[in-house]
Amino acid sequence: MQPNWTLRQLLAVLRGVGLMVALFWGLILLQLIPALWRGGLAGVRDHIERVATAGLPPERWSIAVIRMYEALGSTFLFGCLLFLGQRYLARRLNGASRGAGRNMTYLNSSQS
Repeated sequence: MQPNWTLRQLLAVLRGVGLMVALFWGLILLQLIPALWRGGLAGVRDHIERVATAGLPPERWSIAVIRMYEALGSTFLFGCLLFLGQRYLARRLNGASRGAGRNMTYLNSSQS
């Protein structure tokens, strides 16, 4: 088993979860494109509020909108952290694989 096996597995997990978060945000943005086209940023805000308040009684609308923005912000922050984490692990693994080849000595090389 390779010495970096656990880091490679962790990197694969981070990339997989990051891909799912990116797909989630891609679908959200795809849904918001018509609202952006029709009403600009105000249209996007109205659409998010409509989605957040769908099926709720009017007295709970304000907390639903706040929670929707919190959820969107936290998933965006989580996606950014996943991206930075997988970049860090990839660079660390790449540096470890390069460092293993630096101390090699060539036995059959001729010195002139």
